[in-house]
Amino acid sequence: MILRSALLAACLSLATQARADDQPNPDLMPRVSRYALTQAFAHGGTVERDGLEAEFAPIPGADDRAVEIGDALDADGDATEIHIRLEVDEIQEEVYPGKFVTFWVFAPLGQAMASAARLPSPTIRVQQGDHVKVTLYNTHYLPHTIHFHGLSQANDMDGDGMDHEVPPGQNFTYEFTARNPGTFFYHCHVQEDVHVPMGLAGMLIVEPRRPHNHFARLVPGAGRIASMGAGTREEYAAEYSLVYMDIDERLNHIASQAGDLREIEWRMHRDYDTTQRVPDIFLLNGRSFPFSVRDTPIMVKPDEVTKLRVLNVGPRAIYLHTHGHHPTETDADGIPLPPAARVTRDTFGIGPAQRLDLALRTGADGLFASGPGTWMMHDHSAMASTNAGINPGGSQTEIIYEGSEASHAAHAKYLDPAYYKGRVPVFDPGVFGTTAERYARGLPQPGAPAAYPTRRRDEPDPPRLDLIDAERHRTVAKSCAGRPRGFQHITLHAGHAYAREGEVFAFEPRQIHVERCQAVEITLENTDAIRHDPMIPGLDPMFVLNVMGPGAATASFVTPDADITLPFHCHVPAHDKAGMVGELIVGEGGAPASAPVVAAGVGRLLDGVGVVIVTVPRMGRLVVDHEAIEGFMGPMEMSYPVADAALLQGLSPGDKIRFKIDPGSSTIRGIEVTDHAK
Repeated sequence: MILRSALLAACLSLATQARADDQPNPDLMPRVSRYALTQAFAHGGTVERDGLEAEFAPIPGADDRAVEIGDALDADGDATEIHIRLEVDEIQEEVYPGKFVTFWVFAPLGQAMASAARLPSPTIRVQQGDHVKVTLYNTHYLPHTIHFHGLSQANDMDGDGMDHEVPPGQNFTYEFTARNPGTFFYHCHVQEDVHVPMGLAGMLIVEPRRPHNHFARLVPGAGRIASMGAGTREEYAAEYSLVYMDIDERLNHIASQAGDLREIEWRMHRDYDTTQRVPDIFLLNGRSFPFSVRDTPIMVKPDEVTKLRVLNVGPRAIYLHTHGHHPTETDADGIPLPPAARVTRDTFGIGPAQRLDLALRTGADGLFASGPGTWMMHDHSAMASTNAGINPGGSQTEIIYEGSEASHAAHAKYLDPAYYKGRVPVFDPGVFGTTAERYARGLPQPGAPAAYPTRRRDEPDPPRLDLIDAERHRTVAKSCAGRPRGFQHITLHAGHAYAREGEVFAFEPRQIHVERCQAVEITLENTDAIRHDPMIPGLDPMFVLNVMGPGAATASFVTPDADITLPFHCHVPAHDKAGMVGELIVGEGGAPASAPVVAAGVGRLLDGVGVVIVTVPRMGRLVVDHEAIEGFMGPMEMSYPVADAALLQGLSPGDKIRFKIDPGSSTIRGIEVTDHAK
């Protein structure tokens, strides 16, 4: 990330400081020409310069190689060779209050101790005429492909899943030329009845070709598009990507509840019957109400036109309804509609895999728009207005005019997980002349038969991966403070070749024996064509390597001056589940000394110092690269919940902060910015 930031700074400085006869340092320049970048900067205004900055901005949590801007194929100021690198990550998302669901997603190539993965899979943006490469690194434990749905492409690049599967541990590079502008999408085409609803789908936008056209090429998730393409800006004031999907949570829970990879494969692909699926969670950009309103509000001003790119990746039709507005359908499945075929209405039916581009006009003309305010926008299917059968929920959001307020204050009741577990009355008990404490007296006995379909109740929640991750990264041992008393070099092999029965990836050896207070040099030899990240999470300073294979790298650490056994694992998502775990036995080995148990919200808060990587207000989380927190966590990049999402207001990536954290719940309860990012 530092390198890409340096590249951007170097590019921007050329416009104002470099002389014509200066010789550029090739190591500090992107592969687009110096002339093209200078012209783009000189001929553009603030918007164009912001686009140039967005094109080269690092993606928090992603490897610098996730997006590579290549050679310009002409002299109009555009980088028209684009190489995007994606991996497949298993993640867990809180889709509405208290509901944690496991997904598989395509994600920008990750870095050590970090990932940019989220639902939906990232939005890919290219320009008409670009030569595009997309490399899929299959870091998952099942085969996958990428199919670029609706694009004109060669047959051997189709990713249809019949004879183009990418096995675990391997990679494949897809190539195409983006010929036609429009809204498309990409998805896995292996066992697509399961893999797509698990999350392996994302939007693909081909922007109209314009000179000096710069914008972010890979955007985690979907939603408001901050750096619009020049062609889109000619007609629209703002732009949103809206990805709708629904899931049957019983399918998603298989990945988190089954312990053996063979059982996951059997239950998902042979036991679970997709023809009998019952969708119960309805998502907009990976969230359900009330989180969907906070994550993807449609922010507008009067008398403007906003472009809505709508994609339905779910297996059922949606019926998108806008309160107070009548948008116009301008494009269908990436093809512009002739003016005579354009339809203006308040409800649009969108089938599976279909895309619609809508022009949302604002104002108060009484036809296209009814005036300022806060207006609902939602799928009008009855079930899609619920979270697992409890209303309000589903994939709704709001059209919010400048000067109006989102209806967050009215959402307080729905932010309580108990509401969606069916434990809170929908209406004020006073309506029935009773109190919340006496309300249950009028209910039937639990388990009483009913002559109507009832909600699935009392299903066990999946393990909270964020809490598990925080717990296993707690410091349990420190490296020897004195001069090491010895040295040992160890070669650690990693890859599919070392997996045993029921595994996909593994380390060899799985037990590493070292002495106390010893300098240890580890060379990781990665035989796979993906990355592996061995980590010793309980050690302070933490040991971690990030090695793209096939290849090798070396790093060192000093062992504790104590007999202790420390687990190590691969930090790439789900690789520990796939078999990549082991033990570091120091001296005679032994269990770490028990740390005092601290109850959540009780006891003193600990002080932390770090740098903001990214804020996630929709989830109330902060990703921070922090120094060691004495008695709690070693120096690392970590995602923590915050006690109040308001703590995240005003924070920007790169801000240096002090924070207070509750070690019992791993929750940040106070934040102070000590140095704002430049």
